[in-house]
Amino acid sequence: MNPIAKILILGAGKVSAPLVKYFLHKKYQVTVASEFLFQAEMVLDNDPLGEAVEWHSDDEAKLNTLVYNNHVVVSLLPYTLHHIVCKACIKQKRNLVTTSYEQPGMEDMQGEALKSNITILNEMGLAPGIDHMWASEMIAAVKERGGKVEKFISVCGVLPSREALDNPFRYKFSWTPIEVMRASSSEATYLKNKKAVVLAPSQLMKDTFAVKIRGMGKLQAHANRNSLKYINLYQIPEVETFFRGILRFKGWCEVIDTLIEAGYLSEEPFPKHIDTYAGLTSYLCKLENVSDLRDGFIEKLNLKTHSKAIMAMEWIGLFSRDYFTTQVNNPLTVLTNKMLSRIKMLPCDKDLVVINHQLLFSLPDGQKKMINGVLKRMGKDFQRTAIADSVSYPAALAAELLLNDEIPQKGFIRPIYPEIYQPILKKLKEDFKFKFKEIELSADQWPKAW
Repeated sequence: MNPIAKILILGAGKVSAPLVKYFLHKKYQVTVASEFLFQAEMVLDNDPLGEAVEWHSDDEAKLNTLVYNNHVVVSLLPYTLHHIVCKACIKQKRNLVTTSYEQPGMEDMQGEALKSNITILNEMGLAPGIDHMWASEMIAAVKERGGKVEKFISVCGVLPSREALDNPFRYKFSWTPIEVMRASSSEATYLKNKKAVVLAPSQLMKDTFAVKIRGMGKLQAHANRNSLKYINLYQIPEVETFFRGILRFKGWCEVIDTLIEAGYLSEEPFPKHIDTYAGLTSYLCKLENVSDLRDGFIEKLNLKTHSKAIMAMEWIGLFSRDYFTTQVNNPLTVLTNKMLSRIKMLPCDKDLVVINHQLLFSLPDGQKKMINGVLKRMGKDFQRTAIADSVSYPAALAAELLLNDEIPQKGFIRPIYPEIYQPILKKLKEDFKFKFKEIELSADQWPKAW
């Protein structure tokens, strides 16, 4: 490691604080670059080892300079910006850690990354991140016993604590609202009993199932994007069922399904003259001439008068004639702005991160067993959140491994290698008190529908 390690953090949003504080505590020099300088200054909190920099994503020259002047880069930026960050790191021969999904097209830069002899470690946060590492560790343990993985279900949720459930959505935002909503309306694919299931965005919230979490009771899960690409990554080609999903309290999926049908999760622009919630709802559902918008909406979508969806939409004000800012031009932005104003975390609220892994496997003697792993982590308050810890600390520990030249793999990789997941899971448990609890059960405990 360099005598004085220099780390560049791109982004100073909701999850950045634990990572920045960890690096400063370790006496690294930390540069935080953000489009809003005050956010970078706030997260650094006047630490003499920190430098706040204003940087905008269209300034590639400044990005290249920032990358060159540091030893490793951690990007907490939206996934849409990671292509330009990857290019800068390849050009300047600097290792990179991101917490986002590896994006289509990144594989085209694999040759350049290998030529620059750098590591670009993607999916190094919570989910993706901790889920990959823990799954890899569990699968490796099964293989050491000579076992074969037959079925695998992994679900993760960032939820409000039960004490904070005070709205019809049964949810509160502790991280980027727009990404929460996009994950709730994306195409998804998974494997169930050897058959691929492909869900269009309009089907996603209809294809849900109950998941019983130890100590929490039943929650609801829906598929999370494309699970199939992780079968080979996890090196279990023989698997018959493979599902990665998102956890929610019951009620959320029903409400979001109605909002999807209504068109509120669309990012297509609407006419500029629309400036009220009622006007937008009328436009999206072609209900401009009805006398009662609420009743017309119920009839159009064939809903019950007092359904969870209608109660949630009425509570949040989507039938009201209140004005919204004319600076937005698509339904998803209008919706997330409104939701954030009504269901944001209050100072007394806490968030809860949950991962639930279920793994069914067969042993050489013919026995079948299952392992259930549960991780639960509660935030301290609305600022010191569990999601911030769970995204930041894995990325910070991975960056530290890169500083110490302890990750031999080069090019675009994910954290499925023992050199990565073993030391990081160990430190998450010992230094940061993450509690990974596993129990082995008989195969008859496997969920009946799967």
